Amino acid sequence: MNEFKELDPLIFCQAWGLTYEEASEHLKIKARTLAAYACQGRVTRRNPSGSVKALAAMKHNNWINEGRLPQNSKILLAAA
Repeated sequence: MNEFKELDPLIFCQAWGLTYEEASEHLKIKARTLAAYACQGRVTRRNPSGSVKALAAMKHNNWINEGRLPQNSKILLAAA
């Protein structure tokens, strides 16, 4: 599996089977911010910053290198 330079935090959550609360601890952001990334409304929708995407990729790459396997690797293929 290729290493990511950036990974959308929502894809990170789905791939590893994490709740927003769990992922927020790893990504150093609030769970509410992750929820805002998922919103489809124009007022509440937010886009993740490059630094959040980079941190999600770094955490993902570290876990892969440790031998962990994501719960849903198919979603990662679409993100590559």
